[in-house]
Amino acid sequence: MPATATATTTALRPMGTGTSSRRAAVALLTLGLAGCGGSSATSSFAWLRPQPPPSGWKVLTIPSGARLAYPPTWRALHGDPGTATVALRTPAGRFLGYLNLTPRQGAETLSNWATFRTEHNAEEGDRRVRRLASAEHLRFRSGQGSCVKDSYTTITAARYVEIACLVRGVSASFVIVGAAPPDAWGQVSAVIERAIASV
Repeated sequence: MPATATATTTALRPMGTGTSSRRAAVALLTLGLAGCGGSSATSSFAWLRPQPPPSGWKVLTIPSGARLAYPPTWRALHGDPGTATVALRTPAGRFLGYLNLTPRQGAETLSNWATFRTEHNAEEGDRRVRRLASAEHLRFRSGQGSCVKDSYTTITAARYVEIACLVRGVSASFVIVGAAPPDAWGQVSAVIERAIASV
């Protein structure tokens, strides 16, 4: 599932930012993404207005000091040390929404983020990775960032839409990712966007 962290939870795939040996496939994918409707228009992220989290939301803080805010109906999940992960699930355990906060771990930069993220997803085994929008020079409460919105299908055939942002703060950089299945996106996207706007 979506994130740059390596959260290992049921039905979620590992999301480490390390590179793999599938460079040829990634190069082909990247060429394909250029014609897949990706947008660099900041207007795609007009919802991103830095602001404190809503009253009543819970907050998890990772060692770098970055904070992940989330509604009380979402639940914290076990993930890698130094990361924070929360999710909204159905009573049957199906993921309806997912948020992850992790320190910057690899060669990602604000200028290469959109390409880095989509390539990373492909290297993790995702298929049909499609960049939907991307933007740089975005303002966050804790610094400046770049974001990408994409969609993909995991190796288990689960489909997700995600927003992934790399944020450079005063003392550290981190990645926040929010994702949901396409059929739940309309239900949880406002929460995902609000959580991202709160970091």
